[in-house]
Amino acid sequence: MNALQPLKQWKQFGVPELCGAMSYGLLVAPDIDIEIYGALRVESGFALVSAWAQDPAVDRVLFLNAVNEPDAGLGWEVRYRVHGMPWTVQMWLLPADYDGPRSADLVEPMRAALSPHTRSAILSIKESLVARGTGYRSIDVYRAVLDDGVNDVEEYDQWCRSYSSTGLLNWRPLPRR
Repeated sequence: MNALQPLKQWKQFGVPELCGAMSYGLLVAPDIDIEIYGALRVESGFALVSAWAQDPAVDRVLFLNAVNEPDAGLGWEVRYRVHGMPWTVQMWLLPADYDGPRSADLVEPMRAALSPHTRSAILSIKESLVARGTGYRSIDVYRAVLDDGVNDVEEYDQWCRSYSSTGLLNWRPLPRR
């Protein structure tokens, strides 16, 4: 992320917020999520990604126009390599007054809800899912561990039979007990 400096670069177009697993200290896969709140202007994101695409470490740039979708924003994904390892930076430009679920609003409640035990359980479950090649939504792992006391991947598999989700969620963790 330091090579591209997306948080610094996006400031000229809005308010960028680091969110997702990296912001909670729960990163398992090399994937960074950023939400930017500002004017929905396609040219803003393309101004940045066109410069980044000239870096030989960047090997993929994707764009998603979801203005008419529930996400109501514009998305860019950049994949770049650091010491041979591919990292993905997913960036969503959302309206400044976006009233949908904001990942940036989940950062502080997540940090407050995590204990050493729940942090360890979440990381263990995510690592097990990655190791076996199982797709998952991180928010489901967080919900399972923080709200329902799930401790391992077997319990998580059982939890998913009844509680896994799709679509946007406006979830917040329960306060730490």
